[in-house]
Amino acid sequence: MNQPVEDCIIIGAGLSGLAAAKSLDEAGLSVLLLDKGRRPGGRMASREFEGAMFDYGAQFFSARDTDFRSLIHSFLGAALVTPWFERPGETRYCSPLGMNAIPEFLSRSLRLVCGVTVSVVRHDGKIWRVIAQDGTVYSSKALIVTAPLPQTLELVDIPADVRAALTAIEYHRCIAILAVLDGPSAIPKPGYLRLSQPPLQTLADNRQKGMESEAVGVTILADAGFSLQHWDTPREEAAPLLLAAAAPYLGSNVSHWRYHRWRYSNPVQIYPERFYGLDQTPPLALAGDAFGGPRVEGAFLSGHAAANWLLTK
Repeated sequence: MNQPVEDCIIIGAGLSGLAAAKSLDEAGLSVLLLDKGRRPGGRMASREFEGAMFDYGAQFFSARDTDFRSLIHSFLGAALVTPWFERPGETRYCSPLGMNAIPEFLSRSLRLVCGVTVSVVRHDGKIWRVIAQDGTVYSSKALIVTAPLPQTLELVDIPADVRAALTAIEYHRCIAILAVLDGPSAIPKPGYLRLSQPPLQTLADNRQKGMESEAVGVTILADAGFSLQHWDTPREEAAPLLLAAAAPYLGSNVSHWRYHRWRYSNPVQIYPERFYGLDQTPPLALAGDAFGGPRVEGAFLSGHAAANWLLTK
């Protein structure tokens, strides 16, 4: 079924897409967000499992930029965000409701369709046509794509020199274990350990983050080397290796566990600009953490910058 022509369609409802949509919506444009997931947020992912709450992607974020800091301070007043711990000169924030609560909150005032896998993107010189796997055609006067770059480059046609630069950007993979403990963890306050000790990257005690739950849930993130080496290893074989490595820090027995793989966890390199804009008719912008930086804040700023550029077109 054909849809009305929007002012802008945004592919990807992670923080970059949401930031872009919010900026354009506040400027009075008709904006439609499309995401293949069941809910917005991307790696700002949270879930409940066997009585324990987990953040199993991004664990925290900082706020260095003035605009982003203002947004976070408004969330502090709404009890959506809380300081978690300090590093020299910088506060690490999290959400006691789970990191996914932030993109969920941002998406409430926006038009978002989840469960949409985009298969084809094309334009006729005036209008973008975004075609989903189920045959639905979405139309718009402008397009912003915030998906991971390998997925983005399969969809859009851009100049060869820029395509080569973006194709060269690689991503780390990351395997995550959601471990439910039968007692308290041995992770010292504030409940976060960055080990960088193969095969482990970080451990996080979600209850110490302030997430209310019946059981203690610890998120175990593998390092890039282990994740790449064991990407295709059956989870029944890979998970025990990570659980054994994490055992000295857990302090209690693991009663249940879940396994998740992030194919595009963090970009290894960063594009030198906040976004890429193709000044054509109809205009196209690319944004995401590979442009603004691999941090949560960087993803937000990338989407915001792409939207501001589009408003000048």
